[in-house]
Amino acid sequence: MYNQLAKIYKDALIQTSSPHSFSRHVWFISPDNDYYGIEKEALTPRDILLLETFLKRVEENQFSMTDTEKWWHEQLFLHQNPDKNLLQNQPKTSRFIHFHFSEPLLHKEEWKEALIAFFDSEIEIVWDSLTRGVIIDFMPEYKEDEFVSFSDIVDTTASDFYTNVKLYIGAYTSSGDNLTDLFHWEEHCFALSMKGRKQRNIHTFEHALPYIVTDHLETEHFLHIKTMFGTILEDEKELLQSVKVYIENNMNVSLTSKKLFMHRNSLQYRIDKFIERTGIDIKNFQGAMAAYLAIIIMENEQKR
Repeated sequence: MYNQLAKIYKDALIQTSSPHSFSRHVWFISPDNDYYGIEKEALTPRDILLLETFLKRVEENQFSMTDTEKWWHEQLFLHQNPDKNLLQNQPKTSRFIHFHFSEPLLHKEEWKEALIAFFDSEIEIVWDSLTRGVIIDFMPEYKEDEFVSFSDIVDTTASDFYTNVKLYIGAYTSSGDNLTDLFHWEEHCFALSMKGRKQRNIHTFEHALPYIVTDHLETEHFLHIKTMFGTILEDEKELLQSVKVYIENNMNVSLTSKKLFMHRNSLQYRIDKFIERTGIDIKNFQGAMAAYLAIIIMENEQKR
């Protein structure tokens, strides 16, 4: 799309990851979440109407930030080192709750108001685009344990804002020089977990870890694993999927059979069959962990 617009607007067109200079440019977002800015002098009212038929107009108030939000945006997304004195009164312990929307969210303030009701603690919401950003959840020095229902946040977003959001719940940590590094590490974990668990909306480090461990596997090691599991994957994909769900549900046959809409005896037959064919006893922790990682490795290879 950029090349097509560039033929018409030439040097008056820019493309960035985040809109800026609203006094000079009119901004639009494409269905692929790319931002295009066009100099106002190069546009007529007719041009804007035409562009709005296939692009969404982006207004400045959708990107306005408080001083605190600007500080965090510069620190986390722009890799800058803003003045730390600005945040000296904020709690020292916080966590990042990363979010990713399936489509641009144009009602940011309304969403923030809805979120505040779920938290007892102070929060800041910092956006990097219309589809992604981070909630900074501050832990006061003196407070009782807080329980936040993240599944309720996902459900409320879907019902009230008609869009889907995925969340990655980071770990509480003290403010320090490695805060930005932690943020980008968690972003990496989030991306891997979303790739491996496409249908899930809530992600954590424990969900991401198997995909981190298996992300870069030596070819020789993969070939050995494929020798063990390759025929099962080719012939009986449902068997591997059943075993994966069984492990994800703490090796609980009753719970797994309900999740799979399968009779307990049928599931037990699949479990025994897997143990017989691989020699891995998935009824104990070590065997379950080994099988789970191997299944993820095979699934990742299928997706490439």
